[in-house]
Amino acid sequence: MDGVEQYLEQLAQVNRHGFGFLLAYGTTWLVVALLWRGFGPRVGGFAMVFQGSVALPAALALTALAATGPAPEHPALESLSSYLLLGQMAAIPLVVVLLVRTRYLTAAVVVTIVLAAHFLPYAWLYSTLLYAVVAGLMALAVAAVVLVQDRWDDDAPRLAGFWIALANGLLLLLGGVVALTL
Repeated sequence: MDGVEQYLEQLAQVNRHGFGFLLAYGTTWLVVALLWRGFGPRVGGFAMVFQGSVALPAALALTALAATGPAPEHPALESLSSYLLLGQMAAIPLVVVLLVRTRYLTAAVVVTIVLAAHFLPYAWLYSTLLYAVVAGLMALAVAAVVLVQDRWDDDAPRLAGFWIALANGLLLLLGGVVALTL
């Protein structure tokens, strides 16, 4: 086994396939869904942007608490992990513009697609197709909501954002549970 394969295997074992991130972000996405449903697209949209500031520390804490040993070291792959994290941030300027222009549903779609694309490399990093499956289901869920949202008349932005956030939250939580069983 070469250094990369050994690192990936150890990373998956120590971090339990990234379950902490899936559970933490799944929980904050469910909160976003509740806020979107209860307070409307504006509150839900802005909560969507800021949920990561709550989820990231929670994810790091869950990961640290459940770690099965010290984190493996591989400078190049640690750098890759950092870039994967930062890659999502490239969408933030567009999402903020969409929110300021009251394009809340479009913002939710953009965030979800960026999140789904962000997950794909983790299928390789954690040596499990779980992340590819979750990403694919998120993309299908957001497409389904956009497809039917015209049927909801004036309530479409509130309901569509709620369903997108709910689907994201449930898929992430389910992914976290599955990651724990791997």
